[in-house]
Order: sequence, then C-alpha cells, then structure tokens
Amino acid sequence: MMTTPTSSRVPAFTTRLDKHFINAGGDSVRHLVITATAPVAENPASQARPPLNLGVVIDASGSMNGPPLDAAKRATCGVIDTLKDSDHLSIVSFGNHAYTDLESTRMDGRGKQTGLAAVIPIQTRGCTNMEEGWLSGCEQVASRLATAVETERNQVLLLSDGHANRGQCDPAVLARHAHELRERGVATSTVGIGSGYSPTQLQAIAEAGGGRMHDAETPEEILEIIAAELDETLTTTVENLMVRLVLPAGVEAEVYGTAPAMRHGKGFEVVLGSMRSGATRDVVVKLTFPAGKVNDSLSISGSATWQTPGQQDLQQCEIPPVEVVFASAANCHLQPIDPDTATVVAERWKQHIYRVGLTLNQHNNFDEAVAFAETQQQAFERYCRQVPGLEHLPQDLRYFGRSVHRRYDAISSKEVLLYAYK
Repeated sequence: MMTTPTSSRVPAFTTRLDKHFINAGGDSVRHLVITATAPVAENPASQARPPLNLGVVIDASGSMNGPPLDAAKRATCGVIDTLKDSDHLSIVSFGNHAYTDLESTRMDGRGKQTGLAAVIPIQTRGCTNMEEGWLSGCEQVASRLATAVETERNQVLLLSDGHANRGQCDPAVLARHAHELRERGVATSTVGIGSGYSPTQLQAIAEAGGGRMHDAETPEEILEIIAAELDETLTTTVENLMVRLVLPAGVEAEVYGTAPAMRHGKGFEVVLGSMRSGATRDVVVKLTFPAGKVNDSLSISGSATWQTPGQQDLQQCEIPPVEVVFASAANCHLQPIDPDTATVVAERWKQHIYRVGLTLNQHNNFDEAVAFAETQQQAFERYCRQVPGLEHLPQDLRYFGRSVHRRYDAISSKEVLLYAYK
C-alpha cells in the first residue's frame, strides 16, 4: 500500500547537474548528484528501542581458525549480555555446511544462558559455504518475523573473513538474494574480521541487504560495531529508501559507488536502504545523452519510496527534476562547470575507478582491469582540469592503472576496496 507522508516524515532531496548544456551531436556525459537527507527524529532520547529479532551468523570455516573465530565468539557472547528480555536471538555457524546452533530464542535470563552455552562449542570445520550459512540465518529471522505479534527490528549480522569458496560465491547473485530478503523485511549487515579478507562478497550482501559492511579485528571492535547497529534503531527514520529516475529515450545511466542500481522499464532505480535521523547521502549518476536538436531540452524527473520504521506502508514523494538543453559543440565547451557539484562527482568517480579496477583484478581479468583503469584515468584527468583545486586527484590513479596487471594481495585489495566503499 502506498501512502502520502506527513511533511515531518519526508526525506528531503536536492538534485544538481555539473553542466546543463549537452552536445546536439550526441554522446555528451553529464553527472547528476542526488542528495537525500533523512527526516529528523522528534525525540530519539526518549524512545525505547524496539524489540530486536537478531540472527548472528558466524563463519566457522578453516580460515577462521584461532583468533578470528575466538573474536567472533567472544563478541557474540557480549551481544547476548546486552540484549533485552523482549529481544530474540538465533545463531548459525557454517563451514562446508550450515548448522543452527541456537533457534530463535527469547533473551530472558534462561534464554541468555542457553545462548551462551550454544556459542562455546562452535569450532572451525572445512571450507566456507557463506551462502548456506547466511541464508540459514535469514531463515531463522524470517520464521520469527512470520509469527511475531508486535513490530520488531529484523536484522542479520554476518561475521566472516569474507572468502566464500563453496556454494554461491558470485557477489551479484548474493546481492540479488540480499535484495529479495530486504524486501521481505530482513536486513543484513556484515562484519569483515581480520586483516586479509576480501570485502567484495560482504559488501554486496550488506549494500543490497539494506545494511552496512564493517571492518573489525578484535572482539571489542566487533562488539562496538554490533552495539552501534542496535543503538541505531533509535535514530533510524527511513528504511528501504529507493530513488527512481525517469530517463528520456536514449539516455544511459550508471551509478558511481556501491549502492545497488538497476534499469526498470523507463526508470533507473538506486537502493539507499536505511538512514539515520538527519543523515545525508549523495548519489552520483553518470548520464550519457543521445543526439538532438539545438535548443531542444530533455527533463529527468524522479521519485522516492521508503518506509518509516515500525510501519509496513510504502510512502512516496517526488524529487526535483533537472533539465538539460541541446547546444552546439562550441557552446558546450564554453559552459562553466559547477565546482561544488564537480567536487562531489570527482570524489565518487575516483572511488568508482578503484572499486571496478580492483574487482576486475581480483577476478584475474588483468587486461580488462588495465584498459578500464587507464581509460577512466584519462577521462578523469580531463574532468579535474576543469575545476581549480582538483588537479591533484588523478595523481595516484596513474600508478593504479599500471599496477592492476598483476593480482593484488589480500591485504592491499582489502585496503583499496574499503577506501572505495567508505
């Protein structure tokens, strides 16, 4: 059901282009920046945290042996201590196969004792079937969701060193599963443990699952992350936020960044997930335009849908449209670029180059990685030369373009991909 929101609960949106003229000869590239701002919670300090339906999924594969698994177990025990009597917890561990260590259990005194007893025996075993373990954890949360009488926060936390090698390993497929689960009301956040994991799979699950990917090594860091995730339920004012653009015929669109995006008929959808009270998030969309007639214009409009926490109804509002005008090549060349918009574009574009280049590198597509990085670096340099103060941004990309012809080691790839993600 779609409802009209009250003004105090509507996210605010701004839209801006780096340039408004496009070449009548075709193939002009312009960048649209959409900024979403979540509504401010009325008085979050006075609100009680809603009951939590939490599923913790622990990677117990051989690569987690020793300190990583110990950290995950100690953090899970710490989470159990912080849960309220009204919360429910389930625990799944996985190696070659998934095992349900604790079915969804109310976290009263007896439930906490049962939960702690379930964590202690978990040991490493075999390879990393992340898909089976994660989906088993989601099933536990979904089962509780189907029977719960009151509204609860349904959340899965996946703790892993991020090297799935059994079951489905393709990040795109994992993201599709996460998207479907999010639409059913089950969100997923992920925690990468240790210094050498690859965040590609964890990032795909978290982004499409309406959650976040975190990086941690010690039990204390993991516990802090999980505690922050739980506390955030008090200040979350928007859930399942999605922006849909209506594109004129012949216009192609691509998002810079990790937010899941897809073509939908005449529309282009970008999933933003949950947002805290007053938080802002920029979406940078690269638009490529067809040929047209000088002085004719094209309009790009859009809308947003979201849910208010604790409510099932989907709400909708329009976002401000933008307009581009076909012009001669000379006038396109002479038009100034908006420096504030271009700064946001450049930052996201650079992160995009790193992320895509490293992903190709990690899939051993070295020639494609080099070609992508070098082509993008040249276009990026031309773009930055238009804006005073951005000339330094392309410098390290020159080295990156030469380095991706050999596979990055786990630690280096993690650092680069985390930079691109954050």
